[in-house]
Amino acid sequence: MSEIKRVTLYKIKSDLEFDDYLNGDLNTYDSFADADAGYSGYIRYVKAGGAEKTDDAIPWLRFLNSGFDVKRYTYVAHNFFPRAIMALRVSTDAGDNVHYVATFGQHGDAFLDRSRIVHDFGIKVGMNICDIDKLRRVQTSAHEAISRQTERQASIGASLRAFGINTEAEILRTLAGSVKNAYADLIESFKGKDSIQIKLPKDAQFGWSALADVCRRLEERYWAADYRDTEFRSYDNLRHESDPDIVDALDAALCAKIEALDFSKIHLAPPEFLEVDDPSFAYRKREEDDDEVPRFDDLRIDDIVATRRFIRNLTAGKLRTWPIYRYDEEQERTFPLWNTYQCIVAELEYLGKTYVLSNGLWREVSQELKDKVDGYFNARDLDVDAPYLPAGTNIFHAGRNQNREEVYNEAAARGSDDLFLLDQAKIEIAGRRLYEVCDLLHGNKHFVHVKKYASGSASISHLFTQAKMYSHAICSDEPTRVGIAEWVQNDDHDANATKDKARFAGLLPAKAADFNDTDYTVVFCILHDSDAFALGDLPFMARYELMLAHSYLTEDRRFKAGVCFRRVELGQAQAQPRP
Repeated sequence: MSEIKRVTLYKIKSDLEFDDYLNGDLNTYDSFADADAGYSGYIRYVKAGGAEKTDDAIPWLRFLNSGFDVKRYTYVAHNFFPRAIMALRVSTDAGDNVHYVATFGQHGDAFLDRSRIVHDFGIKVGMNICDIDKLRRVQTSAHEAISRQTERQASIGASLRAFGINTEAEILRTLAGSVKNAYADLIESFKGKDSIQIKLPKDAQFGWSALADVCRRLEERYWAADYRDTEFRSYDNLRHESDPDIVDALDAALCAKIEALDFSKIHLAPPEFLEVDDPSFAYRKREEDDDEVPRFDDLRIDDIVATRRFIRNLTAGKLRTWPIYRYDEEQERTFPLWNTYQCIVAELEYLGKTYVLSNGLWREVSQELKDKVDGYFNARDLDVDAPYLPAGTNIFHAGRNQNREEVYNEAAARGSDDLFLLDQAKIEIAGRRLYEVCDLLHGNKHFVHVKKYASGSASISHLFTQAKMYSHAICSDEPTRVGIAEWVQNDDHDANATKDKARFAGLLPAKAADFNDTDYTVVFCILHDSDAFALGDLPFMARYELMLAHSYLTEDRRFKAGVCFRRVELGQAQAQPRP
């Protein structure tokens, strides 16, 4: 028996054997078996690390030493740590054999081929064993054109409602808390994601047979559907796709779009939280003889594709070999983070169904969710009458050599005395003067948000997500309203030169008691270059985002809100000479 208190477990996909998912030759592992207890498996243990690090590798130490004739501050360190993996084949009461992997120590999963794990295992088990009123940590992501990750922690066990999770809008990624009484003899608490980390009950004597029993109980819980009777029922709105033939077909379609440089429904997003503030990214490792490597503030699919010499015959396997690094400015080093496939967010249609790729997993959009979105728009008229917004405007910016929304905004403002240009205005929200609360302010109390559509939801990413935040700030935050009024009074843009500034500044009262949501309208203006374009031409996930934004604005708040589409003319960007 052992006094081990925590163990992390992965479930392996069916019909696989040890050499399918364990890295390296099985001869480098120790085998074990207990026929009476119904388990067998392999263990591999190593002592990892050992790299030497000195003061010469630390820029700030080099800086401090540079002021002395002789080096004053020295530093040398070696870092070793143990890690191990334990693979088990466990027989169940039904006579089946299932495979599980337990990992120990830092990076114990380094010996595991993670493409062979059941990726929704920890989440589904967690939803089925948790005490719904004693959750401690919830991590979600929202599949929008801007992928958002959110983490909430509670100081004591709390219900899902206490975390403020929008179960319709957010994909559950991590769940942690206490378990129901029915499982308290086995597990005290857990953290579930693709794996599940369990904390054992106090004074539990835990041996290998007990571990096999845990695997059997978790196997049963994975296939259970208890969560569908709880607040987690919406988890199935974006169901994890596990059919390998469908996944292969989706991967092939994704790669074809990347080869064709069609990024309209594809973008990159970090697949997990980074503890580092304002990280820089690199797409190749910095070697010792490199003066520098190209660094990027944001992950962009076009940037990483531009760094690859060849993208023909692209496969998902190749995308998994395209590394993404964090560049440490202080140490002037690159640290591996993820591969490109892990970071891709995409939307595809296949055999009449809609699929989204996020965090390296394909998910099928449920028919229930599709019906809900369609029903929402069928029951509401979102068309807004905005005759002050022109059509047919050429939005090519010769100086930038790009088609840009700001050209449209300026043209609209110049063409109407009832429009004040707020594009590029920096208004205070939550103490930071960084935000453009809308592009145009109309005299009838319309906040107009403009975005160019480019055949995919990514091109209108800010339109819906930012409108929610800015509208909330306008109605709830006095400094925001005061800041807009002050900006209007002090603005010197020539498109606003003939405007009645006092009229526009007076649209936003400073005091909250004088601000009435129902007097204001939020207008989503979507620019396009098609012969005809309407709400139904937006991709599903874009319409999903619009539903969430409209619902928030009109139901959670009391704004009026609507959409208008305006056709624009595009100019042709000219090729730029190489430096």
